[in-house]
Amino acid sequence: MESETRPSQQDPITNVGVFMTVYARDQPVAFERALLSMLHQQVSSTVDIRIYLGVDGPIGADIEAIIDKHKGSLFRVLRAKANVGLAAMLNRLIEARADELYYFRMDADDYSLPTRVQSQLSFLAQRPNVDIVGTDIIEVDPDGCRRVVAFLDDPSRLKQFICFRPPVAHPTVCFRRRVFDVVPQYPMERGNEDIALWFECAANGLQFDNVHQPLLEFTVSKEFWQRRGFDKSWGEFRAYSRGILRLWGPHWRLLFPVIRLMVRLSPRRVSQFVYRLRARSDP
Repeated sequence: MESETRPSQQDPITNVGVFMTVYARDQPVAFERALLSMLHQQVSSTVDIRIYLGVDGPIGADIEAIIDKHKGSLFRVLRAKANVGLAAMLNRLIEARADELYYFRMDADDYSLPTRVQSQLSFLAQRPNVDIVGTDIIEVDPDGCRRVVAFLDDPSRLKQFICFRPPVAHPTVCFRRRVFDVVPQYPMERGNEDIALWFECAANGLQFDNVHQPLLEFTVSKEFWQRRGFDKSWGEFRAYSRGILRLWGPHWRLLFPVIRLMVRLSPRRVSQFVYRLRARSDP
């Protein structure tokens, strides 16, 4: 990783972990770019970044070659013999933690801007009550078009809006270590593990916030809409409904998962239009 200054003998080292997974359908070029974007972060020399890589099932020779090429920079590599899914793989990485103070998420097809880690660490240092911090994102579609999607940056509002919009973008988050003392693993909601996790964290009183800067390029692949079929949409409906019931009990907010499901199951043009209507600033 790149460093800015030399530490004095009195400066303690801050160890941070990065949870990253890869599986057979990931693109090798994108995977290496994503990995290098975390290895080349511009952080203080008192920050030590440790990459935890989960290999979810059998992978091709191209991806295997990239792992071998960078094995000296990987802190731990865990392998599943068969594809177990994102939630199960992330839970294995969580169980393999060492002594880090913070944990970042990174997807195998996204790109973290060079200042991402330092910006989120500095943000948390100034806000000791915040447990989970995300960032705004830059969406990049298959044609190379880019747009900024902003997230709320007020912890008191994030819980209120969780019923219809995630409080943070999952690929951007940084967790304090204490989060996994309270919520030790991702709920097993395949395809909707992040939504279920946010409701679990909110129910346990953990605080969300966002750095109001776009610090991650999020890849909207050609398969993005194909993955939003009935099974994922129905699973999303269940995750939101269960979460709302846990936080508020029977409540008018239960209308939002119904509306979301109707939009998800509408013709693709309609769901794409609604998706793109998401505001560039706070709702």
